[in-house]
Amino acid sequence: MSKKEQEQVGKFIEDYLFNREEITLVVFLVDIRHKPSENDKLMYDYIIRSGLPCLILTNKADKIAITKVDNEVKNIQKILNPIGDITTLPFSAERKIYSDDVWNFIENYI
Repeated sequence: MSKKEQEQVGKFIEDYLFNREEITLVVFLVDIRHKPSENDKLMYDYIIRSGLPCLILTNKADKIAITKVDNEVKNIQKILNPIGDITTLPFSAERKIYSDDVWNFIENYI
């Protein structure tokens, strides 16, 4: 993506997050198998600056060993949210594992 396109996307995201009154929770999806990218960090920054409640969802948790899930969730949280004030949960859309914790969290905002 060119610099100009990145600026346009950034403006769109900012406008959406800062002006949509209907948003009660932002669910920020990242891949549990990879360290957050610079784009992930940038998106996280947009979300934080919006002041909206946020849930970091580490998707594809079924693709790694169950014994590594908690560690990977902690590592991602340390990178994106080192103070730990944003809930970070594992999830697998494909196998539906960890979904109870995620839905319980989301239901608090519905």
